[in-house]
Amino acid sequence: MVSDKDMKHVAIYLRISQEKKSENVETLANHRQLLLEFCKNKGYTYTLSEEVLSGGNSELEARPQLQKLLESIEKWDAILCVELSRISRNGFISEMVLQHCVDYDKPILTPFHVYDLANNENDRLTYRFTSMMSSQEHALIGKRSKLNKIQMAKAGLHISGNVPFGYVRNPSTKKLEIQEEEAEVVRYIFKLHSQGFGSFKIRDILNEEGYKPARSNHWNLPSIKRIIRNPVYKGWTIFHDRKRVKKGGKWTYEILETITMKETHPAIIPEKEWDSANQERENRANKSQITREKPATKSGITSLKDLVYCGVCGRKMTIRKDNKSNTGYTIKKCEYLLDDGSKCNNAGIRLLFVEEDVIAKLFTHKEELGAYLRELKDDEGEMYQEELRSRLKAVEKRIRETKLQDEKLLELALTGVFSVEQIKEKKQEYANTLKSLEDEREILLQEIWKPKIFEVEAKVKGTISVIDALPSLNRESANQALKTFVRRIIYKRVIPKDILKLSTRNPVRKLYPFEIEIEYL
Repeated sequence: MVSDKDMKHVAIYLRISQEKKSENVETLANHRQLLLEFCKNKGYTYTLSEEVLSGGNSELEARPQLQKLLESIEKWDAILCVELSRISRNGFISEMVLQHCVDYDKPILTPFHVYDLANNENDRLTYRFTSMMSSQEHALIGKRSKLNKIQMAKAGLHISGNVPFGYVRNPSTKKLEIQEEEAEVVRYIFKLHSQGFGSFKIRDILNEEGYKPARSNHWNLPSIKRIIRNPVYKGWTIFHDRKRVKKGGKWTYEILETITMKETHPAIIPEKEWDSANQERENRANKSQITREKPATKSGITSLKDLVYCGVCGRKMTIRKDNKSNTGYTIKKCEYLLDDGSKCNNAGIRLLFVEEDVIAKLFTHKEELGAYLRELKDDEGEMYQEELRSRLKAVEKRIRETKLQDEKLLELALTGVFSVEQIKEKKQEYANTLKSLEDEREILLQEIWKPKIFEVEAKVKGTISVIDALPSLNRESANQALKTFVRRIIYKRVIPKDILKLSTRNPVRKLYPFEIEIEYL
């Protein structure tokens, strides 16, 4: 254990809740100043981590700063926060932090108290009780917030924190009012849509003509689609009462109730026009879905379906069959926007060329796997595994014996063989021994559960056999086989502007080289 006077380097963790409107950037700054002054007075050096998010979030991945802190916990003498509830209001996260502090013998420090979680039962009890109360408070806040939103929806008031493009929120009535300059852009989007333009083309027209969205320098596809789909533009207020549930290992939302209130604010798009536009949108989507499914039913699935990604912007590339010629399938040019608003310049190409290059690279990969197999056979891994298992049995036996000796201390205390002080010393000795043995057992278990040599060998041989079989498989079977060991294929073909000016039949442009990189599972 590190005592208060021995602490030199601490990890400061700051968190404010995005759900509490009373908590803002100023609150975060005040907390930061408080802890920095505390460190200065104590002479501590520190590393600062701060987040603005829900304290009740149950996924550690959603708490990147806290996750990073825990991964590096051995670097610090303690975790410093304003109060215990600032660590988390979620029981799962709180217990995870507690376990890290116990495992690495690191206290949690506030300006008012040192919580020695690894060695003091009362401090652990206080920590758990505070976490439980904070979790309960978080649940009640969420419930009150949802009930308030439901009542606001029924009253036709604006609920969401973000005001839709084309509107402003009246702070007195809490209702939406038209912002005419932006509303004209919304009407223009619906007009272009009614003329048969899709989201890609509407996006390009708006950007080329200099129209700007509210919070960016250029329009993107999601913004266009959200505006067309949003019933707020026909004067409706809609609220979905949702429940967060986990399905198939992923979080999703189930709609429990939908509250729809009509004519709650001025419409930018007449209701009939909005309904007509969205019926047309659905018709286009259904038609597009049929077109996309066509390769599976009539033309056959390509061998690289869902595997090719853009090497410039990172998005999935589209593969289409060229019905106007006999060139087969092509990878279409990427049509997404880059962060600076410019179009992605990754050009398309005949799929056949990419397929041939993929096969060549896979057979090179096969040779590399073969060399790896030969190295595995020279490894005495199985003998090492047997040694680890023997050591684990011995450690578990010593753990049982130590626990038994610790239990017998109570009997010895009652018989008067040892004094109270001797009993305390002996109990601490057993506790230290037990912790050391349990740490050793954990290390051994981690080593034992690493993939065994024969399992790795079987997997590698399986991949090699799949690569060998690829040339004889049809497109659909080849696609399924590739997905067993290929994560994605990164494709890049950026043609210089001077070559793009040439005719599409010009061999210099037509045969301009591409690059691919294969990422394996």
